This record gives sequence, C-alpha cells and structure tokens, in this order.
Amino acid sequence: MKRVFRLAGIAIALATGVFFILYAKRAIHGHDLSALLQANVIGALITLVLLYVCLIPITALAWTWLLRGLGQRIAYLSTLAILAVTQFGKYMPGNVAQHIGRLAMARRTMPMTPVVLSMTYETLLTIVACAHVATLTLLWAPHSVLSRLPLGDHRQALLVTVTLGALIALSILPRLASKITHRRLGALHPCTASNELVNTFHPGWKRAASCYAMYVLNFLLIGIGLWWLSRVLAPVESAHTNPVFFAGAFAASWVLGFLAPGAPAGLGVREALLTIILGTYFAPASAVILIVSLRIATTLGDLLNFCFGFVLNLRLRKSVSPHPSG
Repeated sequence: MKRVFRLAGIAIALATGVFFILYAKRAIHGHDLSALLQANVIGALITLVLLYVCLIPITALAWTWLLRGLGQRIAYLSTLAILAVTQFGKYMPGNVAQHIGRLAMARRTMPMTPVVLSMTYETLLTIVACAHVATLTLLWAPHSVLSRLPLGDHRQALLVTVTLGALIALSILPRLASKITHRRLGALHPCTASNELVNTFHPGWKRAASCYAMYVLNFLLIGIGLWWLSRVLAPVESAHTNPVFFAGAFAASWVLGFLAPGAPAGLGVREALLTIILGTYFAPASAVILIVSLRIATTLGDLLNFCFGFVLNLRLRKSVSPHPSG
C-alpha cells in the first residue's frame, strides 16, 4: 500500500510539474524578462533567500525545546548542525531522506525514542500551524468567488472557529504523538519502544505553544520575503496584497507538497497550487516569475544551510574529539 501511495505521489508530482511548466511557458511567452536583472529585483531575491535561510535556525530552536521538554540535554548548536545538513535530503526522490538522515545523526548522541517523538511533535505542530495560517489568510482576504458565498459574510466567526480548531488540535497532540511514535519505532526496531524510556510523552504546554509560534513565524518570514519581491516585480498588482496573504499562500502550498508522497521537496505540487492562489491577484507572467523565484530562493537557502551545517558539524566533532596526550 505504501508503494501505491508513493507511486501515486510521484505521478501527481509529474502531472502538476508538467502543468506548471506548460502554464509558465505560455505565461512568459513574448514578455521581456530583462527587468529581472535589475539591482532592486536581485536585492529582493537575495532578501527572500536570507529570510528562508532563517527557517533552519528557528526550526532548530523549536526542536531543541521539544527535546529538552522530553528530558534530553541537547545543545542548540547540535540540533542546528543536524537540521542544516539533513534538510537538503528532501530533494531526493521519495521526500524522506531528510528524516532518515536526521534520525541517523541524532542517534549518535540521543536515544531513538525521544528523537522520533520530538520529530512527530514537530510534524504535527507544523501541520497545525500551516493549516491555521493558510485558513486564516483565505478567510481574511478571500478569493473573489469565495467572498460571494454566504460564508463570506461571517468571516470573523470563521476566524474564531479556525483558531479554536487549532487549539483543539494542539490539545490532542500528546495522545496522537505517542501512538505515532510507537508505530514508527515498531517499524524501525521492534525492541526499541520497550528498551528505551522517555521521561514524559508531553514536552509541556509552554514549550508546545512556543514551538507552534516558531513554525508560524517561519511562514510569516516567507510571506514578508515574497511580498517584498512582488512589490518590486509587480507594484501595481501587489497593491492589494500583504505579507499575510503570501504567508498563507506559501503555507497552503507547503502542506499540500508535504502530504504528496514521493514528490521531492513538493516539486510541482506546490507550484501548481501557488499558480492558482497567486493568479487571483497577479497576471500569469508575474505569478510564474514569483513562483520560480521562490523555488530558486528555497533551493539556494537549503544549499547555504547545508554548507553551514557541514562546517558546523566538523567544528563540533573536533571540539568533542579527545586530544592526543603529548
């Protein structure tokens, strides 16, 4: 069954990728793209890259909090080094190499159980934060078609409902996380779950809420970067948008790409959804340029983080290696 889902995910990624390529080809045909080489455009793209680079340090901070809440004494630099190096694995087919690499590196210094449990919490909290940001954005600034529906007159009530839904989801995470962790550990090593003990299955509400806020911040940073780039590329079209709109668009595309099995880094799936969302405000050519710029920025950002993580790992290993006695 897993193989069927993986093949289906690859097929969806290929189909959406082909759709985006054909759409992009039609959208930019006959357009002068020399403006992309202007200094202000390059500066805005660099800003987007730097904002994306910040996601790994922020996520590493949240992971450190989760691990400490589960009884692990781990340094922030250690989690940062692991995340920075392994994140680039998401570009490999299957979209799971980053998780496998992360587990392998973390096992050198920590038991398997809290590592898997912390990653489970991270995944669930990120999905909740992602869905929350995306839904709030679509309700706050709905598409013209959505605004004509009866629900469009009750946006404030819907915002409250979505917020309460996010809080309820956070309240059931401990039970859900413990079940998923036991399943994962059983698949990885049947004896692990019984041999390794975690101090608690809950990192604490304060830590969980803080991590949730960090994941929301990640999406807001991308929203700010995309909004600034849109202001430079298409100032007239972007006049009716704001950073929150772009944060929601990125969040919606992220969760769809995450749920698509087998799609490397959500390739194709995220671009297709962004085409639809950004197309509500931007001309096809502008939307395509923004989407391609985002993919370039995220890839460069992951590459920069990988290089930084590689160097940091070497320095950390040197600092803990025994010095020869003279």
